[in-house]
Amino acid sequence: MTEIRSAALSGSRVLVVEDDRALGEDLCRYLRENGATVLGPAPTAYYAYSLLLGRRGVDGAILDVRSHASAIFELARRLRELNVPMLFTTGSDPDIPPEFGSAPRILKPLSTGEVIEQVRRLVRRQDAGTARAPAASPLRVNPLSLDLRMGRLVARALRDRINA
Repeated sequence: MTEIRSAALSGSRVLVVEDDRALGEDLCRYLRENGATVLGPAPTAYYAYSLLLGRRGVDGAILDVRSHASAIFELARRLRELNVPMLFTTGSDPDIPPEFGSAPRILKPLSTGEVIEQVRRLVRRQDAGTARAPAASPLRVNPLSLDLRMGRLVARALRDRINA
């Protein structure tokens, strides 16, 4: 990722779902350096749900398609219901459902400048259109979703490993 620094995202809240820990942390650091409040990096969709609970809202989301794809699209559907704009990142040409055809896609390796610009556009569109998605809106996890239950186990294992 090439380096860029400004206050382009000042005051925005951005959710980052990225299963590659180093890339996720770098991405979050660059977003913070550009003024964003960052939720993440979340290694799974379930972990992302837990980051959103109890928060004041989110202005945009960066979702890694490779991170448990079906669970990511389930999260994307929920975020769309809450009017949260999102973009997808991927290492290859992703098989993204047609319902997300208008969402921006960025191929890896990520260019910091491109990510910051795309997130800035998302946030600006959010400011011009609808209000920030409220935390009061319940973010329910489908208890029957195997992908989300698996993500929950992975998130718990990562948390336990970090706290050990």
